[in-house]
Amino acid sequence: MIANQVTLNLSHSIERFMRLQSMMSSGRRIGKPSDDPIGTQKDLGYRHILSEIGQYKKNIGQALSLLASYDNILGNVKNGLSAANELAVSLSNDTYDETARMAAANEADSLFNQLISLANSQLEGRYIFSGHRTGAQALEASASGVEYLGDFGNIQIEIETACKTGINLIGAEVFLQRFSILGEDSNWHPGINGLTRLSDLNLGSGIDLTPGTFMVTDNNLGINVIVDVSGCTTLDDVIMEINNQLNAGAITNLTASFGLEGNNLRWEAVANGLISGGTSLANLNSGLGVDLSEGKILISDAGGGINLEVDLSSATSVGDVLTIINNTLAANGIADVTASLNAGMTGIEIVDSNGVPLGLSIGEISEGSTTAADLGILGDIDPILSGRDLNPKLDFSVSETAPGQTTGQDLGLLGDFGLGRAGEALMIPLSLDMPLAQLNSNNGYDPGRIKISLGADSIILDLGNPAIVTVGNLIDAFNNCGLEIVASINDSRTGIKIEPTTDIKSFKIEEVDEGRTAHVLGLYGSPDIAGSMMLLVDVLRNNDREAVGQLIGNMEKGMQGILNYRGMVGSKVIRLETTEARLNDLNYNFTKLLSDVEDADLTRLVTDLAVQENSYQAALIASAKIIQPTLLDFLK
Repeated sequence: MIANQVTLNLSHSIERFMRLQSMMSSGRRIGKPSDDPIGTQKDLGYRHILSEIGQYKKNIGQALSLLASYDNILGNVKNGLSAANELAVSLSNDTYDETARMAAANEADSLFNQLISLANSQLEGRYIFSGHRTGAQALEASASGVEYLGDFGNIQIEIETACKTGINLIGAEVFLQRFSILGEDSNWHPGINGLTRLSDLNLGSGIDLTPGTFMVTDNNLGINVIVDVSGCTTLDDVIMEINNQLNAGAITNLTASFGLEGNNLRWEAVANGLISGGTSLANLNSGLGVDLSEGKILISDAGGGINLEVDLSSATSVGDVLTIINNTLAANGIADVTASLNAGMTGIEIVDSNGVPLGLSIGEISEGSTTAADLGILGDIDPILSGRDLNPKLDFSVSETAPGQTTGQDLGLLGDFGLGRAGEALMIPLSLDMPLAQLNSNNGYDPGRIKISLGADSIILDLGNPAIVTVGNLIDAFNNCGLEIVASINDSRTGIKIEPTTDIKSFKIEEVDEGRTAHVLGLYGSPDIAGSMMLLVDVLRNNDREAVGQLIGNMEKGMQGILNYRGMVGSKVIRLETTEARLNDLNYNFTKLLSDVEDADLTRLVTDLAVQENSYQAALIASAKIIQPTLLDFLK
């Protein structure tokens, strides 16, 4: 029993010694779960978290590598578009000839091929713009256009617990992004006619019919006529009401009619030579006015007893002249001599109604003055001086009857004018049943053939087909052409717009046989980067300077689109780097916690090991003395 007990105690002592020695060699406090069950549980939790952090950091590293590739590629794409834009700007003027444009076309073609090559970039053998289909190239170019071969799969990585972010760019969205709609700004300038409804004017906003009045003024005669069109429904009604009410209001030499431009109303006046007291002196003599540099006339008699200077320098109207002459005569005691308008209201008449005429005459104040002559009253009052006709220039004004009203403005008729005035254009909305002959201000347009390309597919569409007579027919021709496009009246209702129904193909509309149909309809061009680059090559080869100029805006919009994607890549990089920095902090914190749980205290361990070793050696010595040979040893 003594021997067994001593052996057991020695075994426990050596076990404790060996455990301390193992902790010393490994530096860890926990070698197996039984060493510290609670610490082991914490240890496993911390190690799991550190494993996740390590995986997140690995994901972020891979994502940053991909985003760096995107940033570099997009930078090269932007540079290529900038070079193409410089070509378009330079070659759009008359400085360069056909040979120069052909050389530029070859350079533009090289830039286009570079664009396709960049779109098909690979990283570690995978196409990075193809979505989930990383084994297939992103873009494929043909003679007609470009098609996207990838998918729209969003590659996401987990960067934190339950937090994922997309890191890839889709080639269709970057290189076939549409920065405009063909025809969205087109204006076919529909003409107006007598049956045009007032409710259709101003692109369907109509005109102000509450109260629906405006004022016409004959500034020579001082006549105001308030025209009421509140009961009108068509432009024929408006013209009839205007002319009837002007005649009824004594403005008989002014009429409203349709403008020669085909999209407006106009005023037409006929000279009648009439004046009134309110007629401006500046209007007299066909608008040459009256010389008021000295502004005086001389009234005298043959005997020299009367010699009056009449100062007209402050006069601005015919009425002012009459008042000043009459007041001057009265102030100087000359009675029964009166200045007034003649019976025909065409000039000034001065009458001496004295029983014996005074023998007065009117002359200039000086040799160089023409004031009296300009007023048509140079001569003798014997006893009547009938002045010549003053032939005023026509002077009309059209204004609203009250602040806040817009009837005259809505009809395009406001303003000041003389013989006539073309009103403002009256925009009416396009409608499906509108005849094509009504377009271009009722002049129609010369239809021809255009080429529509969508990816690798293209067709020649003949818009000169006799069956196409209305806007609706024209829209149907586009919608039934067999391509994935849809045509409709644009949002401003001034033309039609055409949009592809697929977002994986380039789209462009161009002329055929040097025609002008696509340009006239406002449909020429391409809304995407790839299509615009292809068009630039074609128009340079065709020496089409005008079309080159039209593509300048496309390149600029394309560059802006690429910059937007580059900015998006930059923002993702910032987010990933911020997350990575936070993960590094977490990794440090959990590593410290793990160390606190499983690492041994070396200072204390050295002391404990020395103590345990001494204790073990002492136990060996004591056991050797206690366990002596006995009779039992020999009996064995």
